[in-house]
Amino acid sequence: MTSDQPQNEPGDGATRGAGRPPIIVGGCPRSGTTLLRLVLDSHPNIACGPELKLLNPLAHSFLQIRNAFGPILRDGYGLTDADLAESFGRQIEFLLEKYAGRPGARRRAEKTPQNIHVFAQIAMMLPESPLVHVIRDGRDVVSSLLRQRWINPATGQPVPYNRDARIAAQYWVKAVNDGRAVPAAARSRYLEIRYEDVVNDSERALRRLFDFVGEPWDPVVLRFHEHPHDFSRDEAGSHGTDLQKPIYTRAIGRWKTDLDDAQKAAVKDVAGALLEELGYGSSGDE
Repeated sequence: MTSDQPQNEPGDGATRGAGRPPIIVGGCPRSGTTLLRLVLDSHPNIACGPELKLLNPLAHSFLQIRNAFGPILRDGYGLTDADLAESFGRQIEFLLEKYAGRPGARRRAEKTPQNIHVFAQIAMMLPESPLVHVIRDGRDVVSSLLRQRWINPATGQPVPYNRDARIAAQYWVKAVNDGRAVPAAARSRYLEIRYEDVVNDSERALRRLFDFVGEPWDPVVLRFHEHPHDFSRDEAGSHGTDLQKPIYTRAIGRWKTDLDDAQKAAVKDVAGALLEELGYGSSGDE
């Protein structure tokens, strides 16, 4: 599936105006999800605030409750799995609406990279929301991950995919595959957008994005760097000066010089098949 293939349409049942379903964005960290967040947040109709980070734990809570108490809820209260999912979806919408955002922005979007791991559950909890999967060449993702020094808040230890190319490649493969595992019923609400398309042919790629989510095109989004945006203190990628500049292409292909031969071989071994499937090629050589 290439990024040029028209694989998606806006979510069925969505209507223009207030109360439109939130837009959900995910992808492997270092794939360009923050860039896309700022683009969305620059649109006059959309507020996409700091990473909420709660959709992943809420999705897991939904699964745990459904699996453990589904029969009790059905038999005792007449609550179906869809009813339970709807209750979680309302909680997500309530939380997102608490973000003030720009005056006049009538719609919310939420970007947390880890959303990608629970797209299948989000599709149930928010049955009209567009699901946007940002994909970037896994070799460049690995190169970028190895430059980070993130700490796992649960352990206080550095995350392993910041230290080992093979683990980083495994992390990328899992994220991409998790995102692409949305159920058939939600495929019409699922969009893959390539980081490389966004930076190489920005207007074409972003017109496709806004058409998919059902919002009118506004060229102001190409000047995202000129607008103020809110960031949380721990939001990855939010504190560099690159986000205050126009879109640039120099980060494409950095793996060729950033990764050594052993790292390139490890990435090819782990991710070569998926890289080739996505049209990136699997070679570890230039």
